[in-house]
Amino acid sequence: MNESTKQKLIAQFSQYLETETIETIDQQTDLFSLFTELAALRNEVKLESRQVKNALEIFQTTFATMEDSHKQISSELTRCREAQTVHNNETIRTMLLAYLEIYDRIKSSITVLNTYKLPIWKYFCRQELNLIQGLQTGQAITLRRFEQFLEEYQVQLIEVLHQPINPHYMRVIEVDQLPNIKNGIVTEELRTGFLWKNEVLRPAEVKVNKIT
Repeated sequence: MNESTKQKLIAQFSQYLETETIETIDQQTDLFSLFTELAALRNEVKLESRQVKNALEIFQTTFATMEDSHKQISSELTRCREAQTVHNNETIRTMLLAYLEIYDRIKSSITVLNTYKLPIWKYFCRQELNLIQGLQTGQAITLRRFEQFLEEYQVQLIEVLHQPINPHYMRVIEVDQLPNIKNGIVTEELRTGFLWKNEVLRPAEVKVNKIT
């Protein structure tokens, strides 16, 4: 082997060594960059996970607060509706009781007109008869209108005549002593009683039989 060939081989080997070193350095650099990026990515994932966790906690707290507020508002609305219903019922009840007083007067006036007897000499006075008949007709019409009005508000008469005394619906005002009727039986209705929505609006005033 001549000197020229040796020098050529040495030059090629040196070049190979230099190339291998550069590639190794490049590979090491690439691995370092990869590990650095992975570490940064892991930190970002941790940070985002923490942020998501915080956001979920905030959402849960907000949702719980909204749910509590909704329950509170619903409860308050229910209470207001109930209070309004009670107030409306009391107002209607007061109004109905006032109408019942008028109803009693009309019914009483009809009874008076129906039992009124003209003196014999006035039977020949057509004007007097027409007046009485007109009053009877007018009062009867008014009474029917009152009864229709009460029916619209679900007001019902309490049936008491010939019924056993019921303290919940009736109030004893007078006593009868009829031997052919059992004790505690209503013999006369002195004042009509009424139910409203299946509750006592006004108790009936009655006369009850009591045998001593």
